Amino acid sequence: MRRTRWTSALAWFAVASVAAWAAGDVVLRHRGWLPSLTPWGALVALGIAGIVLTCGLAVRRLRARERTWMTPTGAAITAAAAQASAHVGAVVGGVYGGQLVLALLSPDSPAMGQHAWSAGGSLVACLIWCIIGFVVEHWCVISDGEDEDGPGGAPSGGAAA
Repeated sequence: MRRTRWTSALAWFAVASVAAWAAGDVVLRHRGWLPSLTPWGALVALGIAGIVLTCGLAVRRLRARERTWMTPTGAAITAAAAQASAHVGAVVGGVYGGQLVLALLSPDSPAMGQHAWSAGGSLVACLIWCIIGFVVEHWCVISDGEDEDGPGGAPSGGAAA
């Protein structure tokens, strides 16, 4: 398992932002309204981030050989969940970022103000989710003393617990 690069998450964020902005702009121009955003997206993102963070802290205790409920198999699952959190947090955050830009560039109205606040809050929650994914993934890495490529340029295969 290779580590997630922040440039790849940033690229996914940018693509999702542009796609969400373009789709939202088309819907707004042709239908005259946008689907409303609720704070549930932010609550779900923060809930998942909390679960990943809790499991990541247990992995840190496991690696330090302290008493914990985490097993090696659970640590591998936590590493995969952290990597998924980094990617999905970036993509979903990009969608909310596109909606925020759309709300800020649209004519001023109370509905667009509410849309901007909802999109901004959800964007912040998704960025927290993404950052926690990167941090927990870093905690789950097993360092075997070599770079990402092992001897002879072959992948070492020991990237995650």
